[in-house]
Amino acid sequence: MGLWESDLQNMEMEPGKLFIGGISWDTNEDRLRQYFQCFGEVVEAVIMKDRATGRARGFGFVVFVDPTVAERVVMEKHMIDGRTVSLSV
Repeated sequence: MGLWESDLQNMEMEPGKLFIGGISWDTNEDRLRQYFQCFGEVVEAVIMKDRATGRARGFGFVVFVDPTVAERVVMEKHMIDGRTVSLSV
């Protein structure tokens, strides 16, 4: 297993981390952070981008300080910038 693969596995297992799918092309990381801050303190908000074009890929991650917040937030429906997003822990 290469370094990149082990880093990816560690990221996926991080407590309090949510996968956010179906993000609008208009949503940026600040907006993502702002939306989820109302549920609890956010450590990180990242929208994944295509390496070649720099364009958003339509999904990202949010990490909460308190993992129980992520578990609670994932149970609700969320609409950000006019798009219903899908969440998973």
